[in-house]
Amino acid sequence: MRRAFLRRCLAGAATAIVLATGTISVASADSAPAPACRDGDTWDMVCLRERYAGPTARWPAPTIDPGITWTEWTTVPPVDASPQSWMAANAGRDELARDVRKPEIVALGQMLFFDAHLSRKGQVSCASCHMPQRAFSDGRPLALGEDRLMGRRRSPSLLASPFAPRLFWDGRADTLKAQVLGPVQDSREMNHDLASAIARLQGLPPYPTQFLKAFGPAAEDTASESAPASMSNRSVVDSDRLARALAAYVATLRPQASRFDAFLRGDQRALNDRELQGMHLFRTQARCMNCHSGAMLTDHQFHNIGLSFYGRRNQDLGRFEITRDPADLGKFRTPSLRNVSQGGPWMHNGLFADLKGLLRMYNAGMGRDAAPADPPDPYAPPKSRHIRPLDLSADDIDALLAFMKVL
Repeated sequence: MRRAFLRRCLAGAATAIVLATGTISVASADSAPAPACRDGDTWDMVCLRERYAGPTARWPAPTIDPGITWTEWTTVPPVDASPQSWMAANAGRDELARDVRKPEIVALGQMLFFDAHLSRKGQVSCASCHMPQRAFSDGRPLALGEDRLMGRRRSPSLLASPFAPRLFWDGRADTLKAQVLGPVQDSREMNHDLASAIARLQGLPPYPTQFLKAFGPAAEDTASESAPASMSNRSVVDSDRLARALAAYVATLRPQASRFDAFLRGDQRALNDRELQGMHLFRTQARCMNCHSGAMLTDHQFHNIGLSFYGRRNQDLGRFEITRDPADLGKFRTPSLRNVSQGGPWMHNGLFADLKGLLRMYNAGMGRDAAPADPPDPYAPPKSRHIRPLDLSADDIDALLAFMKVL
């Protein structure tokens, strides 16, 4: 029986689609999942471990739908790696790349991130909704801001933020610097207009000194040597520098290292049998790699998985509310799965308090499409064609859960 398993595994490896680089691939329309090193409910772990031995470039390609471009898993790039290897290629990258290399700017951003003075009444800080111990989310279904006002969506993890071309669940910010100022001004979050927030920081020690240390004097101060020192210290605090400092700190955030990273680096015993089964299912029958690939286990794209609640009380049309493009109806940004077990409840609306329940919902094909209408409703969000029932057993779901807990 074991020889038969190995023959099937080798046949699957021969038909897997892997480019020479081993990093990016597009599956053909006719490609079928490689054999799973199992017979019914019985796994052949020798076969499975052989398939995932060695570098990821030699692993069998995952099950990918036609037209999907995917990136192979890697460890997360460190902050001191070349910015071109990890920072999102958006308009703010060059400035952000310079700022993250300046410890004084990062330290100032960290101080601001944990300081409730940024909110109008001093009740909440950035860290109130983005807690380090919760994968920089907050553990609540919906965000809570000043005066306990509840937002419409869950606080997303910040771990993928420096890697993402567009930010927030709906992609409304196109740079990290634009993203960090949004919560300060939002009436349901920090509820503080920027002018008032800056005025507060200008009069709040040690911020004038720390801004001066991080960024140097303001341009107008260098042009006028006769300006009083007190005025110079106040003028170095402005909204652009506030955003730069916060963005630089957020760009240094990284997920906690895990046994998954050790496995990617070649430690074949880092995952136990159950977790390795789950990893294989994640890449094949569960179809997760269609959206969760690359170092951060996300494609940074926007998808409708059927949770817009169209026409119902909790309706949220996601990216469409920003673009007004019907192609964006019900779409939300793919979250990173790094440290995912620490970041619940899950989904943009915090709908799932239990990660196993979420996996069961995916197994069933996730949320339903809007009911057909006559004439057709042009605003009914069509669910992504990549979401479909998975036919996973209860045992498969348990294996997937075991794998996700080590991410």
